[in-house]
Amino acid sequence: MNQFDIAIVGAGPAGSSTAITLAQHGYRVALIDRAIFPRDKLCGDFLNPISWPILDALDVSDDVRARPHTKISTFRMSAASGVEAISALPVQGPRRFGLGLRRFHLDQVLLERAKRCGVSVQEGVKLTSLDRDGRGWRLDIHQGGKRSLARAKFLVGADGRNSWVARQLGVLSHRPQPSSAVGFEIQLKHVRAVRHSVEIHQFAGGYAGLVRVGEHTVNLCFTVRRSQLDRARSFEQLRQHLLGTNPLLQARLVNAEPASRLRSVWPVYFPQRRCFGAGFLLVGDAARVTEPVTGEGIFFALKSGQLAAATIAAALREGDLSPARLRQYEGACRTEFRARLRLNALMRRLMYRPKLLSLAIRLVASRKPLLEPLVNAVCQPRAAVG
Repeated sequence: MNQFDIAIVGAGPAGSSTAITLAQHGYRVALIDRAIFPRDKLCGDFLNPISWPILDALDVSDDVRARPHTKISTFRMSAASGVEAISALPVQGPRRFGLGLRRFHLDQVLLERAKRCGVSVQEGVKLTSLDRDGRGWRLDIHQGGKRSLARAKFLVGADGRNSWVARQLGVLSHRPQPSSAVGFEIQLKHVRAVRHSVEIHQFAGGYAGLVRVGEHTVNLCFTVRRSQLDRARSFEQLRQHLLGTNPLLQARLVNAEPASRLRSVWPVYFPQRRCFGAGFLLVGDAARVTEPVTGEGIFFALKSGQLAAATIAAALREGDLSPARLRQYEGACRTEFRARLRLNALMRRLMYRPKLLSLAIRLVASRKPLLEPLVNAVCQPRAAVG
């Protein structure tokens, strides 16, 4: 039986960030995932500049930049009417750019870093049971037709929006509303004009994000209200009936051809679950799914992993894995993310209200001092207090 200090289920950015940070502090960590990496993941594929300090702390910044990517230095947004606003991204130390980078590459870089830190990375694993006793957690693992057991003092659920760990622990989540939007993602070639900008374009019933992730490839990620999908299911139908209602987006996609299959997910948002309990924490989308309107999804995942690791390390040192002690993690997340989540919620509401967004864009486009603080709020770290 394998013995660990911490077992982390889910090897995306949140799980890998948690694993690397804990391993850097000398803990024995198992990082478990049912997938075999590298693998693609439905995502906007935009690495917000705010993520650079975390990538530096994880010691992966150079490795990330060594993978195929596009430097992103400009933010562009348009309303369904076609009115638009543009702003430069803020400086993050020596870097005045984010990255258009496929999750295929980012997740693999983080996983390789975890291995170098001494993390026991286990891919292609199916967990069949999860139990807690006086010694910690027992995980029943099936891999390659073989069964084994692992024990850990602490458990982290980092296995995404439909978290198996959360279900096993009985952590309840709010049901999505029937009007919730459906998220789509597709890689495209022959997309016009999109070079060094991350773009958000509103259309009737939703909004789309565009970012170049390679010399010939652009990621298109978009959300659509479920009520709008009765007449549009294929990418061509979605482009014709929905995406094309924004004149700027229509011009960008006029010659676009799919370079991947169209993938979808529902819902694109649900409120926070209870993310802590006796001997466990949830991180990333396992704890909360935030609609990706501000392009901070990967940042939320990476940062929540860091915050979880700090709480776990302190709790293990003190020998106190009680819910009362682990509540500190929820408080740290609230402090770190509160303002960003409020801004994200505001932007989300605007994106489904064409007249209001058009008015807001006309206002900020005519007054540069209004647009730059908004972009800075999304792309710069929270100011230290005290």
